[in-house]
Amino acid sequence: MIKLPNWPAIAAITLFSGVCITAQAGTLEEVQNRGDLNCGVYPDDPGRSALDSNGRWQGFYVDFCRGVAAAVLHNPEYVNFVEVGSTSRFTSLVERTTDVVMYSSTWTLGRENTYNIRFPALYLFDGQGFVVRNRSNIHSLDDLNGKTVCVTGNTTTQQNLEDYINNHGFKTDVVYANGDQFFRGSICDAYSADRMNLATNLANRVENRSDYRILPDTLSREPIGPSVRDDDPQWNRIVRSVVHAVIVAEEKGITQSNIDQLKLSSQNIETRNLLGVSGDLGEHLSLDADWAYRVIKAVGNYSEIYNRHFGPDTPIGQPRGLNALWRDGGVLFAPPFK
Repeated sequence: MIKLPNWPAIAAITLFSGVCITAQAGTLEEVQNRGDLNCGVYPDDPGRSALDSNGRWQGFYVDFCRGVAAAVLHNPEYVNFVEVGSTSRFTSLVERTTDVVMYSSTWTLGRENTYNIRFPALYLFDGQGFVVRNRSNIHSLDDLNGKTVCVTGNTTTQQNLEDYINNHGFKTDVVYANGDQFFRGSICDAYSADRMNLATNLANRVENRSDYRILPDTLSREPIGPSVRDDDPQWNRIVRSVVHAVIVAEEKGITQSNIDQLKLSSQNIETRNLLGVSGDLGEHLSLDADWAYRVIKAVGNYSEIYNRHFGPDTPIGQPRGLNALWRDGGVLFAPPFK
């Protein structure tokens, strides 16, 4: 008699093996086994992400890279910065050359569906604007009719601009060119990008900032956040929690300088949960209790990060605006750490 295979048992073994393989291939385990975090950033973008004169990466997005490394690797310096651009930021995730991308990427549902990525959280609220030369006769969006506008291709900025032109019946030429090309004297009458992008360009890429002005109009809402692959919910939660940790830290008055004192003395339940004195938030992330303590100790709270790179004492000099905490007139908040 021929004995038939036990197909249910084989199927169960196969399923179990698949689960094990998936678990072993988790991003957290890969990063910890490798010993560094592959973090995608845009090169030469001072204030957001760039090498300083000492060859060290600095910037708003860079600090979030270091924050994730502090949480999962216990050291903010264990980061391998991978240079990405507008066409490679999402494909680098799919191709697994990056673990997370910290970039001025707008969270859209279409991007998540097209590239199989996720935006775990928001770390910047922005909007699309326009910069023009003072000698131009452009004072509002209506004045763009009949003009030439530069915009970076493969961006939501391009899509927003072309939609606006079509909807208003403008005879406006769109040229795919970046800020460098516009400020070097391109044929364009205006350049469109996120307003923080424009402020960064004016701070770093022009000789006479007074020769330019940013129009008061804002064309769109641009929720900006880090991006990760969509196949790892645990990693998504970790990156999200790092962003939320620095936001809650600002709300609770926790800074790099007072964090040790507050860890010992605070009776606030969210502060205690955040700093690992109580609760089990770290356990649920497969991290230790001090993960958020290390993040804040390394890069500070949200206010410290923002003011260090974008604030009034920097060349970019942008007020918080929408990026102020909810209690201060902005829209910035995080879920309760309870």
